[in-house]
Amino acid sequence: MSHNFGADMTRLLGAIEAGGTKFRAAVFTPDMSIVDEMRVPTTGPDETLGAMIDFLSGHELLSLGIASFGPLVLDPTQPDVGSFGPTPKPGWSGAPLVQPLEAALGVPVGLQTDVEAAAVAEQRMGAAVDMQRVAYATIGTGIGAAVAVDGVPVRGRNHAELGHMPVRRHPDDMYSGRCPFHGDCLEGMACGPAIAERWDADPATLDDRAGVWEMEAYYIAQLARVLAYSVAPDVFLIGGGVGTRPGMAEMVEEASLADMNGYAEIRRPGGGAFVRAAGLGEDAGLFGAAIIAEQLTE
Repeated sequence: MSHNFGADMTRLLGAIEAGGTKFRAAVFTPDMSIVDEMRVPTTGPDETLGAMIDFLSGHELLSLGIASFGPLVLDPTQPDVGSFGPTPKPGWSGAPLVQPLEAALGVPVGLQTDVEAAAVAEQRMGAAVDMQRVAYATIGTGIGAAVAVDGVPVRGRNHAELGHMPVRRHPDDMYSGRCPFHGDCLEGMACGPAIAERWDADPATLDDRAGVWEMEAYYIAQLARVLAYSVAPDVFLIGGGVGTRPGMAEMVEEASLADMNGYAEIRRPGGGAFVRAAGLGEDAGLFGAAIIAEQLTE
């Protein structure tokens, strides 16, 4: 992550990455260099957004971009657009996100899901700079996925919720699932907390002797197949703490080819793997938020 402390302070872009465990805020120059940044734990909406406002109000911003966990209300025809939908995160269901920041900072505010913003950032400056159609998934505390084409998220009336797609159960998996809405959906079976609960251990400490990561790849490969057969992207990038585990992308690639079983397998233009590790690591959402802010000034 680059910093530029001698930058022109008259054209600054604000960025917030809103996560389930922490919020990050940064101030960028137009060349995507960071001049200041901070982070706070995600507590209640008033306290967390108040900390964001206190930090950002100390800078002369042109605009603010937000890349946030969901679900979000992004349908502009809805009266609560820019707010959270039903979420297991205590206190955040229905909480407004855009309006308090827009009112306090007095600048235009743009909002995308964290995975939409990350897909755009990876296409602009990460692992997919030579790709036109990019699918991205984060696999960590939760699971979310998005597709960007030519730097624009592909969205219907609202954003995708592919983390909650149904999955076939691994034949050796007796775990019931932890999604409070669906139980054994993709997120319920394959997010980081599900791995920890199933194996009674921190995922960072687990090797594959018990089939931990083979089972994880089995579930994520089903998302790869859905994306391949529905939107046919050039590449599927996986990020997040679980997704960027060394060797994970290669395991998912192998499992997804087995799952497709020779039917309409996706081959990247020019060759190479369909499933790849994301390139921007934990900064993809933050850079994506800065790109949202940049687009508001064009």
